[in-house]
Amino acid sequence: MKKAFTLIELLVVIAIIAILAAILFPVFAQAKEAAKKTADLSNMKQHVLATQIYQSDSDDIAPLWMYNGTFDVNQGDRSWGNLVFPYMKSDDMTKTPNSPFSIESRKRNANFPDPNTMGAMRREQELYNLGWLTDYGYNYQTFTGFIFDAAAPGGFRFNPQSITSFADPANTLQNITGIFDRTSGGGLKDGGQLPIDPPCRRYPDNTDATANGGAAAYFYGGWNPSSPNAWNVFGGAWPYYGGRPNEGARASVGFADGHAKTMTISQVAAGCDVKDRWTGRIQDRQKYIWDMQ
Repeated sequence: MKKAFTLIELLVVIAIIAILAAILFPVFAQAKEAAKKTADLSNMKQHVLATQIYQSDSDDIAPLWMYNGTFDVNQGDRSWGNLVFPYMKSDDMTKTPNSPFSIESRKRNANFPDPNTMGAMRREQELYNLGWLTDYGYNYQTFTGFIFDAAAPGGFRFNPQSITSFADPANTLQNITGIFDRTSGGGLKDGGQLPIDPPCRRYPDNTDATANGGAAAYFYGGWNPSSPNAWNVFGGAWPYYGGRPNEGARASVGFADGHAKTMTISQVAAGCDVKDRWTGRIQDRQKYIWDMQ
């Protein structure tokens, strides 16, 4: 006759299982987070490489991030998505694994024209919308500028740079993970953000560190460290992995020479005396990674 487990034995087994689960579940969670972080960095690498291929086909000129500000491809507008994404394998590469916003929700976001109304240009509008809401934002002020010009179509113009004009591409930030918007409580909204403002615009002598060349520039408010729940607390950049934004969380960063790595917000802003709306100045050019020098 087989002996049945006693109640005490069953409780001991259950306790052992509970202890093992308590030990292993955090390990599994860490492994899952690490896998997502690796995929995120791989996506960033694809963005940087796709940009390099685009530039090689375009006389080394950096891609514009929009044309005329209508957001409508039937009115001649194009975004980074129309120019760069065709060099990538999949739309899925525009989304970091830790983002809750699907690819389809970005293609048909209410802030942009509905691709289903675009007829033969449907795919182009999808790429346009994805280009704006990609999680892998663009250091647009340095690579193309955004210059106020009342005489230009839309009231602005660009000054796209040649990659050959960058003194140190290996230390020039080209892309960084970002967010489109946040709720009043600080939660994320809608997806990523293509145009990312740098933390500083000017050197101590007031010369311009961007492609605007000292001209009056449109911008999205710069960095706003005094407003921790604002979408542009970091100029639109966002660290998706590793905890709280100002407590060691890391963003994926792509550089003009083609490499990518993860960095904390403090590392990304190094060399800049970060203050609201670009009122700070670049204090250390060697550490600052957002300019052309």
